[in-house]
Amino acid sequence: MKHYIELTLLPDLETPLYFLWEKLYQQLHLALVETQDASKSVKVGVSFPEYSSERFQLGSKLRLFARSSSDLEVVDINKWLSKLSDYVHITSIRDVPDKVDGYAHFKRLQLKSNNGRLARRKAKREGITIEKTTAFFNGRKEAYSRAPFINIKSLSSDKRYRLMVVCEDAKTNQSDEGFSTYGLSAKSSVPVF
Repeated sequence: MKHYIELTLLPDLETPLYFLWEKLYQQLHLALVETQDASKSVKVGVSFPEYSSERFQLGSKLRLFARSSSDLEVVDINKWLSKLSDYVHITSIRDVPDKVDGYAHFKRLQLKSNNGRLARRKAKREGITIEKTTAFFNGRKEAYSRAPFINIKSLSSDKRYRLMVVCEDAKTNQSDEGFSTYGLSAKSSVPVF
């Protein structure tokens, strides 16, 4: 990752930070969907420079990283965020500094937390009764996380869900195997500075 764009959210009394994250990420996701290749991989990854798992927050900044400036130009983030121009400051494309603090994976955390939902899915998938699947999950402890998240609304199902984000230090310097349409990856890393 050699180039980046930094986005800074500018909340005010009437427009809180969590609301801006939701609107920004909805548009970013759509922009990245437009740039994915045949294998559903994206060349642009994200980082949250102010991420803090201890304080349970993403902060107010987002960076988009790519190997080349042309990959960032293809995303055309200014077009996608034009309706949020009063609430998001977008820099021009910049070079990643020569000295960085390291590399990290920003990845999505998907918990299997709701036993009732899991039982309904299992019943539908396997064609068995809900009573049997409920018994299967009976006594299973539901999983929870305090990972920072962004509320997202699915455009296909019209349902809301939490896009939970986890940051892990990358064991190797830099790897680029592509990113999801959320700009996240458990394999590809982005620079931290």
